[in-house]
Amino acid sequence: MSASAATVLMPDSDPVWNLWRSLSSTKAERVDSPAECRDRSKPVVVGLPATACRTVGLILPAVEASLLPAMIEAQLERRGIAVTHVPAPNFAWHVLGQDTVHAMVSVDVLAQPFPDNLAVNHAVNYTAALRLMSLPPREITIIEEQGLLVLAAGLLGRLWHSHIVGPADIDPASLARELDLARLSLESVEGFGTLRGVTLVGERLAPLKAELRKHSAIAVETIAALEPNRTLKLDAFQKLLPASVHLAQGQKAARARFIGISFLVMVLYAVAAAGAAWHLNGLQKRVDALKVAVAESDGPASVVRDTAARWNALEPAIDPQRYPMVQLSQITALMPPSGVLVRRIETKNHEIEKSMVNEIEIAGDARDAQTATQFLEDLRSNAKLNQFTWSMPVPSVKDRVAAFKIQGKSGGR
Repeated sequence: MSASAATVLMPDSDPVWNLWRSLSSTKAERVDSPAECRDRSKPVVVGLPATACRTVGLILPAVEASLLPAMIEAQLERRGIAVTHVPAPNFAWHVLGQDTVHAMVSVDVLAQPFPDNLAVNHAVNYTAALRLMSLPPREITIIEEQGLLVLAAGLLGRLWHSHIVGPADIDPASLARELDLARLSLESVEGFGTLRGVTLVGERLAPLKAELRKHSAIAVETIAALEPNRTLKLDAFQKLLPASVHLAQGQKAARARFIGISFLVMVLYAVAAAGAAWHLNGLQKRVDALKVAVAESDGPASVVRDTAARWNALEPAIDPQRYPMVQLSQITALMPPSGVLVRRIETKNHEIEKSMVNEIEIAGDARDAQTATQFLEDLRSNAKLNQFTWSMPVPSVKDRVAAFKIQGKSGGR
């Protein structure tokens, strides 16, 4: 993402903000604070003033990229700058240049606590505002940001270090002392080099040029404005988001995932419901077809049932085992040589609940009740007569003779 492909919020010299649709544009819209920005047409990058983002320049030994984070954190802690990682890191670094000996690194650190009015929940990144501008090489730059003077030092035209000098109405003598101290401090850093002078940015600072020459030997130049660095690749910047913005975006992403999952579940339910409806429709069609088949077969089935009923009615007449003479022969064969006298055998067939029942009733005398009971057991165990259910009331004994009545039933329910 290039600088021209993003919407950029930049602090003005007054306590207001400029909304740039593109850094290649020459016109900006005024807003009171970044929190009022609602533009979502392009990714939003917020350029922070020095009051909300401290920029620290470091010259580190040339090492592998994987070792840089630990070295940077150690250097920040040595300077008394608190480093946090939860919920997101409060710093991001930019390697401005590197040779075989040194790596020139510039680190942006967010202010703690971060101002609520600078929170833009849909912003893709935050960075120091001066990092988006082209700085005069090998010079100290003085620029006014929201009523405060900010001193910036650049390397290869990019921001390396910045800090607040004081209010915009600082007296020239105090400003000259600050510039001399800053120059000595920066030039004492091994590998930084020498500075050629000071550049004052903006018409409001131009009158200070003559005053500064009275109090310092440092060379002073003035320019109307800094030019945006249109060659920046913003997508190469490390992610730097305030904690509140990071949490808001995390919650938004969680809501989006929840909505996506809910929608997917609804789609699956709809598909399942459609599949169930299709299946039930198919089953209903099968039921209707079976009803039609049953209706068509009802006539032939009725004829079959009537035929079966007639055959059931004829069964006593055609089943040899039901012939009275056959039954009498089988019963007679079971009688013992003595002790049992059969006086009467009666067979009959009658219909009970549409089923034919065949009954046999045997009346006779036995020498005692035990003999009558044994005769009953013989009937029950006979292979040809065990289709009947045999029962016998307790025989009546008179004059040492037991009169018995045995009944057998077959068929029915």
